[in-house]
Amino acid sequence: MSEYAGLRARIEGREVIILDGAIGTQLQSMEVPMSHDAWAAVALESHPFTVRRMHELYIEAGVDVITTNTYSSARHNLLPLGLADKVHELNLRAVMLAQDARDRRAKERMVWIGGSVSSYGLMAGAEPGWQDLQYFRGRQETSDAQARTNLREQAEILAEAGVDFLIAESTGSTTQRRWVIEECLATGLPVWSGFKCHQVAADGALKVGYTSAEAFDAKFASLAALGGEVVTVFHSPVDATEAALDAVRSHWNGPIGVYPEAERTDYVDTHRNDAVETKLTPEEFVARAQRWVTQGVQVIGGCCGIELEHIRPLRAALPERLPG
Repeated sequence: MSEYAGLRARIEGREVIILDGAIGTQLQSMEVPMSHDAWAAVALESHPFTVRRMHELYIEAGVDVITTNTYSSARHNLLPLGLADKVHELNLRAVMLAQDARDRRAKERMVWIGGSVSSYGLMAGAEPGWQDLQYFRGRQETSDAQARTNLREQAEILAEAGVDFLIAESTGSTTQRRWVIEECLATGLPVWSGFKCHQVAADGALKVGYTSAEAFDAKFASLAALGGEVVTVFHSPVDATEAALDAVRSHWNGPIGVYPEAERTDYVDTHRNDAVETKLTPEEFVARAQRWVTQGVQVIGGCCGIELEHIRPLRAALPERLPG
């Protein structure tokens, strides 16, 4: 908690905080194969030193916060790979790789470590249609109670391993989001809450998650009330991210972060497909980030497809503090 106090002071001082970019697609760019069951978590077993190098590169790019490669390393994701007996080991390894990278590359300044806990791979409490996505077909279902036990288990491992705070990253239903936030808060560590949204093509209406018909505005209000230090809009297309900011501001008076995705269609593929276009250039991303800061967004980073080339220019392009 004491280490996080320094980050909290910077946030309270209205400093702009730079978060790292994509984990999974950045590892893909570094030629690490992904798993359809555990996505980037498989790299903790197969390519640990590449994971560490990825963290080092983000630190060298000037970020203030790096995120552990644990978005998809809860028990229900490792079980299909026969790695259920390594849940503790691999989550611990993820934290130690991030800590090692910080020790090696952040000698002149503070860099904080956020431990990622997500609903990735959960069938319990999922959105309608989620089970039909190709990379979840055939996945073993868990009960609601087991799902929450898995999330609590991972959150506690990350907390005990020494992350500075937890990032509750749920791309799924409102039910899953509540589980992730509550299990992270139960550790006693500071928590940043992440919210994914999408827009309906027909009318631009803002909805929860990937496939849900739930209105983002109403559902966000109920979950933001659970608590947390920072609210973020993450893993959402850039236009949906911007559309969500009004709803966030209307229900949340605290610090706001954004880390959108670049709408790549291959981020869960085993190997990166160079024919897939990243829909947001580094120049476009920087321009958007500059606008977000003028709108009061204090934490800026990236998700799938927003990688090192997008993050490197941010330190020089963004002001030290929020304007006004």
